[in-house]
Amino acid sequence: MRAANLPIQLHPRMRVIDAFMALADAGLAAVSDQLDALHRRDHPDDVHALRVAARQLRAVCWAFGPALPRPVRARWNDCLRQLAQAANDVRDWDVFIAETLRPALDSQPEDPVLAALHDTALTRRHYARATMVAQLAEYQHWPLPVLHRDLTHLNRAGPRGAGAAARDHLADFARRRVRRGRKRVRALMRAARSEELARVHRFRLASKRLRYVIEALEPVLAKRYARRLHGKLVKRQGRLGRLVDGAVARRLMMECLHAPVAQAPGAAETALAASAASAPGAAPAQDRSATISP
Repeated sequence: MRAANLPIQLHPRMRVIDAFMALADAGLAAVSDQLDALHRRDHPDDVHALRVAARQLRAVCWAFGPALPRPVRARWNDCLRQLAQAANDVRDWDVFIAETLRPALDSQPEDPVLAALHDTALTRRHYARATMVAQLAEYQHWPLPVLHRDLTHLNRAGPRGAGAAARDHLADFARRRVRRGRKRVRALMRAARSEELARVHRFRLASKRLRYVIEALEPVLAKRYARRLHGKLVKRQGRLGRLVDGAVARRLMMECLHAPVAQAPGAAETALAASAASAPGAAPAQDRSATISP
């Protein structure tokens, strides 16, 4: 397995299956590094980095899907989704504590309700991390070794054991997949205009996936086109993230208060307002749902 930080040499005329094996090997190394970091220490950045590594690798699998055997494609998609989801709860608490509760406490340090909310959130985050670490320890024994085995088999079989597009040249294939991803993002963007949070969330995830695909395939894409599209996706993610994070913050606030959303005490709005005020230029997110985790 290659080191996660070694550069990957992609060139326009290389076979698609060879490009996938190089990117997937590096992606598995990145996931393994983040799993090791999570077991060594407890830091919010490591939780975020694991989710990013898993989603980047999952985006690579989506991009190269037509070149992969169907069972391999399904197995990688399921395993990597489960891996990212294992860290969801901890990441939600980390963002809630850092961006909602701590700014509120900085604004009103003597407020006993905010202090109690902060302590409750830290406790729940502690239990969420214990659950995550137990799940991730299992993943290191299975299914991650199965993904390494898949790469070994693909390497031995070459294009004969892969999908229909395995022999294509990478540059042409990459352009087709980016166009496909952009078409999907546009369709979800139209659906998300209703501002229903579930649709916004799907739009956000598809935008992230396309961003990661562009980053992975950047060496063989037209530079100006890739740079312009990537910039739009990054800018859009900030706006969508604030909307989704606001809804998640309200859900976690209600969990801490043991109250239904409609009966939330005033402390909840105080904390949310204080955190919003601490972020210049960030508009408060509308509370359209309290059930979606980013």
